[in-house]
Parts: sequence; C-alpha cells; structure tokens
Amino acid sequence: MLFHDMAMGMVLLQSGLHLDTPPILRPEQTADAQYWAFGEGALSQLWGCDASHAARNFSWWSQTWAAGFTALAGDPAYSDPAIKTLDGVFVWDAEYCSLSGFLDLPNKELLLNNYSAVMAVEEAACAQEPLKTLKLQGQALSTVFQEEDLAFEIEKRKVAAQREAPLQKEGVLDRVSAYHCARGSYSCMVHFCLHNFCRVGDRIAQGRQCRSDFDLLPRSATPPK
Repeated sequence: MLFHDMAMGMVLLQSGLHLDTPPILRPEQTADAQYWAFGEGALSQLWGCDASHAARNFSWWSQTWAAGFTALAGDPAYSDPAIKTLDGVFVWDAEYCSLSGFLDLPNKELLLNNYSAVMAVEEAACAQEPLKTLKLQGQALSTVFQEEDLAFEIEKRKVAAQREAPLQKEGVLDRVSAYHCARGSYSCMVHFCLHNFCRVGDRIAQGRQCRSDFDLLPRSATPPK
C-alpha cells in the first residue's frame, strides 16, 4: 500500500494537481453559488452587468451569476500553451483574464473598489485598434463564444502536451474583447477577472485559492432598479 500511495502521489504531481489546493468556495458558500448559477439568481447573467453600471457597483456582475457559475463548473488542473490552472478553476475565463492582461493590471485594490477607475480601463482599451473597429460588428461577434466553447472542449480531451490555446489563435481574443466593448461589458469583465482570479506562482487560481475573504453576494441581495 505504501508503494501504491507513493506512486499515486507521483502521478498527481506529474499531472499538475496540487494536493493542498484549497477549494474555490467555503462549504457554506455553495448554496449562494447555486442560487446565482442555477436558481432564481441565474437571470443575473442577463442583467448583472447592466445593474453594475446602474449602481456603479460591479458586484452585481462579479459576485452573482459569473462568480457562481464559474465556481461550480470548474475544471481539473489544466495546462495549455497559454496558461496553467489550479484544480477547480474555470479554464475558459481564466485564459481570457490572463491573455487580456487583466490579472497583471496595476492598482488592483483601486480597481476592485473604484467604478470610475475600471471604466477608464474600458474606455482606453475599446478606443484602440483593432477593438475600435471590430466592436462595430456588434451582436455578430457573439458567435465567437459558441466557437470557443467547442474549442475548449476539444482541447480538454487531449493530453496537455498536444493542446493548443483556443484564445491564442489569430483574432479570437480580439473578437471576444470587441464583443464586450460593443455591449459595454468590457469593464464588467475587468472587475470580474480581478475579483475571481489571480496568479499563484505559475498557475491561475480562483476564489478562495486567491484570498480567504472571497465571497459572492448573498441570496437576499436586492438588485438596483
């Protein structure tokens, strides 16, 4: 049994799993995550970003559906040419947050707590090419999400050494970001990335893997009118 346990430990280490990786959520947060991801609160997928702008408070996006769904639908530890993640991290958004540079923005605490500062990041990014021109395509850009959902599923079936990074393919990241510029949700994604993801060594972590005080809005939260 000792040899078996040692062998299993080697397999886990070689596969990139961290045996001491904390869970994304505390046990008592699971009910809130399920409410926002799959319960009545799931409609915040549609109104969360708009509510964030109305309230000048990005919690209505960063701590509702987006946080709950990605926390509950995470993947085993993963690596491709763009990123490595800890166990349980939602790979799609982790790769987007990393390649977009959001996880490396300076003044993280200011951005997490200052609506105007995040809006300044959006305004600067969306005014530059190629996003400035691409965003004029508007809703037509939305097809990129289904395309990349499929691309990630294909890559997850491969061994790590054979994977490609879906969002590193030419033009893909720009299309995703341009869609968010067109929808006014680029700022919501900046804040979401900073609130939910971080770098831990050479890996992307999420939720409580980043900080012990990570939280979602309570189910009792009342959205702004």
